Amino acid sequence: MSSRAERATKAVVGDVEIISLWDGTLSANLDTIRNLDPAEAQRLIDNAASATGADPLVLPVRAFLLRTADRLALVDAGSGMTKGPTMGHLPASLAAIGAPPEAIDAVLLTHLHMDHIGGLTDDRGRPVFPNAELVLHSKEAEFFLDTPLDRLDERSARHVAVQRAIVGAYGTRVRRVDDGEGFPAISARLAPGHTPGHSTWRIGPPEAGAVVLGDVVHLAAIQLPRPLVPMIYDVDPDRAGRTRVALLEEISRTGMLVAGAHLPAPGIGHIAKKGDAFVFTPYRPRG
Repeated sequence: MSSRAERATKAVVGDVEIISLWDGTLSANLDTIRNLDPAEAQRLIDNAASATGADPLVLPVRAFLLRTADRLALVDAGSGMTKGPTMGHLPASLAAIGAPPEAIDAVLLTHLHMDHIGGLTDDRGRPVFPNAELVLHSKEAEFFLDTPLDRLDERSARHVAVQRAIVGAYGTRVRRVDDGEGFPAISARLAPGHTPGHSTWRIGPPEAGAVVLGDVVHLAAIQLPRPLVPMIYDVDPDRAGRTRVALLEEISRTGMLVAGAHLPAPGIGHIAKKGDAFVFTPYRPRG
């Protein structure tokens, strides 16, 4: 994937328009992959590069705008500048589709890792989305916002002070939800492992709906053909693998549309099962 911005892609599910929004790229490497022979990992990376013409280790980062008749909801908020100069393009992507930050009514969070929440505040710690409420799964809030620091694993504790400050900047405009809650036709569904409260956001019914994956699939070139393979970022690697397999099975069975922060361009498409592996097909708008 080049560092150039992707063009926003739109898909419609029921009464909800889903728009992919570019935030930038992050560099990955094979050292982040667990429990897979390095030669096999490299073979999978080479296969994906040959198939797509893009470097699978240059990870795209996106947010998704959900537009309904009465609401603009953003799923995740990119990294802002917390991850360096290749990131932080979400405000420009929003401007390009005529959706300024003050027009956003809600930001629906899949989880509290920095490449998904760093764009919530500016360099002075002020909310970027002044009229939005933050909505996140209660399990994720309990883990990152409520757990005493000495009870967190080392990786999760690394940025927790910043994470709490970012969420805290929204004051009383933070809402914790459980499975099935959110808004009409848009609801949270726990998908744990990457973090204890990691959730997806479901749009409409499975047979005719869509799901925003968050980091259920983080490195598609590896985790679609080998869905049980975890990464160092997973708090519970085994559970992350089980969650991924179960969700990919459901997606492939129902044919629901998927939207993923780190999926290949344009980040929206379909996932089908092929043997024990899964294959992503990019969404192509009609016309």
